[in-house]
Amino acid sequence: MVVERSRRCCLLCGAAFVGRAFLCRGCAARYRRELPSPAVRRQFYEAVDRTYPGWANTYGDHNLPRGLLRVLESLPRHLSILELGAGGGFLLQALQRLGFHTLIGLDLARTALEPLRQRVRGALAVCGDAERLPFADESLDIVISSDLVEHLPDPDRHFQEVARVLQPGGLYLFKTPNRLLAVPYYRLAGLYDYHFWHPSMFSPGDLRARLSASGFACRFVAQPGLTPAQLRKVPIRALRPLAGRLPIGRLPPWLRPHLEVVARRC
Repeated sequence: MVVERSRRCCLLCGAAFVGRAFLCRGCAARYRRELPSPAVRRQFYEAVDRTYPGWANTYGDHNLPRGLLRVLESLPRHLSILELGAGGGFLLQALQRLGFHTLIGLDLARTALEPLRQRVRGALAVCGDAERLPFADESLDIVISSDLVEHLPDPDRHFQEVARVLQPGGLYLFKTPNRLLAVPYYRLAGLYDYHFWHPSMFSPGDLRARLSASGFACRFVAQPGLTPAQLRKVPIRALRPLAGRLPIGRLPPWLRPHLEVVARRC
């Protein structure tokens, strides 16, 4: 969620300003004091789709969790998979190409649903909140998300909801930024509103503890390299090809830019 510095309008109130943030300072300050409602969050992410389509996950394949896809390659193809924060369906499309056929995509933004339906024929597209899942208890084999958890105001409720809808032994596979690296970067980049769109970031230790409290055992999967979205954050364009070859997966989890997690419901 980083775009180039320019003159733009706040995605919530429409006030004009110059910078790299998505919100004006007034709206950013307001949502330091109060949690945004699901309706406000939906307004924001639908505005991202309309205003920054070149950066939105509804229209571009920017952040596939390649380590998690390697895990999925070894699993039976009859398993049901729900993707949360599915955007335009790029990850579901990758899963369909692997041979999975019982696929559901959920997204809070209504703007994502039609692109998802068009991209992943046969998948069920659902508009909903990842903190209040509209699915029956123990009804799913696998839940997956890529760059969703950090966007949720109440991650503990989210983890509990995922545990509820998974069958015993079911898997929650997800990718999320590493707080130890993300927060310093956002501050240096002048993204004073990051607390609005990334309110819930974790270190590896924090994440393991939160998952354990919600009934999961977890392990971290090595990422093979930086994602396209991460490479776009490298300020010197000439260095991006070199950065793309860095062996990120050899680093310990606390030094990785993002965390790819396999959590099993106990």
